[in-house]
Amino acid sequence: MLIEEKHIIADEGKIFRRKGTTDVFGNEIYLGYSYYKNGEKLETPHLDTPDDFEEIDAPIEEILDDTNNYIETSISEMPD
Repeated sequence: MLIEEKHIIADEGKIFRRKGTTDVFGNEIYLGYSYYKNGEKLETPHLDTPDDFEEIDAPIEEILDDTNNYIETSISEMPD
């Protein structure tokens, strides 16, 4: 994990999950206040820190290429 002040970047092939919850994010997070946790509104917003997150393996999805053949790719490697 790369930490740059309020910006964290997951290692290659990883994404972030909030510790102790099912909240899953992408491979980059700009830290700030969270107003929801596990889909429930917090009474007091929480100021996130890198310690609030853990890296997990990015899920693999099967997608079709241009010739309709299945290829596997990590979500973090999918084109925009």
